Formats: sequence, C-alpha cells, structure tokens
Amino acid sequence: MDICTPHPRLYFDANSQLAERSYALVQGTLDDLAALGLDPAAACGLRFTFVQEELRESEELDALMFNGTISHSPSFGHFALADEGGALWLSEFRSRDA
Repeated sequence: MDICTPHPRLYFDANSQLAERSYALVQGTLDDLAALGLDPAAACGLRFTFVQEELRESEELDALMFNGTISHSPSFGHFALADEGGALWLSEFRSRDA
C-alpha cells in the first residue's frame, strides 16, 4: 500500500501494545530502523509515522497508523510512543478529508 507519510515510516504491530499509546518494537520495526541506518537508541526522540497494513472485515486494504517517537523507560526499554490521539485507521483520515 502506497501511503505518503509526514515522517519516515516504520512498521508497528498493534498487538504489541504495552500501555496506552505505547507499543513494543517488533522485528519489523527494528528492520525498518536498520534500513534507515538506526538502532532504537539512536532513534530515541526522533519522529516517525508507524504503520500496520491490514485487510479489514470489508476485505479492503487499510492501515492503522500514528505519528510518534521512539522512547525509552526502565520498565519497557525502547518502545514506540504514539502522539495524543493514538492510532487511527487511514480510512478514517480519508473520510475526514472528503
């Protein structure tokens, strides 16, 4: 799915939610960071758009996404932190703009 994002795009898995607006960095996220020449420590504080493409119940391809940063805490280690508002479906963004 070709999605234009305001920040470098990283994969995230919505099933890896640690807490409200917080997601574990899964292998796909680490692979995307490596493709940008970064590791989680180097990416800490940088802005990204996190995207999980998914086939919806309607069988249409959609994407769950959020803008946010890589953060670090003693309890979670490095993780993705969504901006206020959290993750939304791309189709919701599109319907707002229509």
